[in-house]
Parts: sequence; structure tokens; C-alpha cells
Amino acid sequence: MSAYVVSNFIIYCIINAFTPGPGNILALNTTNVYGWLKGKPLFFGIFVGYFVVQVICGLFVFFMGAAFPELLLIIKYIGILYILWLAFNIATSKPQEATTTQSASFLKGFLASQP
Repeated sequence: MSAYVVSNFIIYCIINAFTPGPGNILALNTTNVYGWLKGKPLFFGIFVGYFVVQVICGLFVFFMGAAFPELLLIIKYIGILYILWLAFNIATSKPQEATTTQSASFLKGFLASQP
């Protein structure tokens, strides 16, 4: 892997880590409800889960692109369709009923960061 690819990947991960998303909103809500000390395990679980997913996705795309360059075009269009499907489901979703209060843990944060 070239330094160019790795540097672009790291920049992407840093920018994406600070943009609003479900993990950031969950971390904000948890620290608001439980405080920083009790919400810290969940926060670090989200961080580790996000890091693991990004590394796995980055390696998968890199090796697939190296082995099958023509496959990247197909993967790109599948990704476009998936994002459009997500946008449609978010736009047409209805609010969920409030659930009981749960504790904040590293495992819950790690699993919450997964798509």
C-alpha cells in the first residue's frame, strides 16, 4: 500500500470520526445522561468499533482492487444503491417508542458502531 493511499485513508477516518452520526449522537446522549465517567466505556467502545470497521473495509477494498480492478466499478455502483436505500429508509422511518434505560458499556458501544 502506498503512502498516498494510507494518508488519504487516515484523513478520511479522522474527518468521518467527527462528523455527526449515530455513534456520536449515542456518545453525546450517554455522557449527558450518565456523565463522563460512566459513559467513557461506551465512548471507547464506539471508537474501537469504528476503527475496526474502517480498517476491515479499507483492507477489503484495497485487496479487491488489486486483485480485480474491474470489480471496483461494480462495487462503486452497489455502494451508491446502498446509500440511496439508506436515505430512503431514513426519510420514511417513524419514531420508535421509548425503551427502558440501559447501562453504558464498552461492548454496547462497540456493537453500536457497526452498521
